[in-house]
Amino acid sequence: MNRKTLMLIVSFLLSAGTVSATSYKDGFTAYSRGDYPRALKILQPLAASGNMYAQHSLGVMYEKGQGVKQNYEKAFNWYYSAAEQRLMPAQNNIGSMYSKGLGVKQSYIEAAKWYQLAAEHGLPLAQFNLAVVYENGQGVEKNYALAHKWHLLAAQKNWADSQNNLGWMYENGQGVTKDYGIAIQWYRLAAEQGNSTAQVNLGEKYDKGLGVLQSYSEAAKWYRLAAKQADPIGQNNLGTMYEQGQGVSQDHVRAYMWIYLSAQSGMADAIKNIEALDKVIASNQKHKAIEMAEQCSKNKFKNCD
Repeated sequence: MNRKTLMLIVSFLLSAGTVSATSYKDGFTAYSRGDYPRALKILQPLAASGNMYAQHSLGVMYEKGQGVKQNYEKAFNWYYSAAEQRLMPAQNNIGSMYSKGLGVKQSYIEAAKWYQLAAEHGLPLAQFNLAVVYENGQGVEKNYALAHKWHLLAAQKNWADSQNNLGWMYENGQGVTKDYGIAIQWYRLAAEQGNSTAQVNLGEKYDKGLGVLQSYSEAAKWYRLAAKQADPIGQNNLGTMYEQGQGVSQDHVRAYMWIYLSAQSGMADAIKNIEALDKVIASNQKHKAIEMAEQCSKNKFKNCD
């Protein structure tokens, strides 16, 4: 389930008890099962009559082109109608559209303003987005202390992206005192939720023995979890461990397979590693590795071991 769908669920839950709650529930049920024509038929009159949850839902449908021709301007307008009624997911989505320049002239200042509105009312996605704005200095002055504040608020609600970013901030001393131990704690929380970037970050700490006792087997475990989510860094790192026999049995075929998959994403390090492996691996092993990689990708990285 993606985050915008999650925000639709939140919108529905918030709408319980309103006059149109039953109708909106019917529209949301149709949307959830992919019956976009029925969802549109139910939601359009609700949105036109001012139901902010239906307005937000239509915004999502127009943004994604679900049951309607994709139209960012209409998406923006429906989000705006809901955002004016203080619907947090809509406020956040307005911020996102300003940030990307979708349906409206790009403005990081406006994006930050809308993220702030939703963040102050406790929406973790908006808190994460606002933290990133302060990290990058987009529309606001760069401020790691404020980035840390908003990431922390979202992380305390188990928002994995913020947990990972807090790990990065503690690892690199951005707005906080550098502390590998605390970085590990945040990376682990995010990694255990399935965040592939955090899984790579945690794997690298075990790989290098930073903040934890060095353990190649633990490093390989976390790289593998990330690799199976098509994370190119996780794939490249796991392939390297197979090449060197660290944490796993040395296996040049599996090394080539994982690094080959990473290289397909255009990752520079993986491309260089493939070029190096090409010089040492036998032709029949290379062909087998490529076949395994293609089958792995076809199966969405299931049973790739």
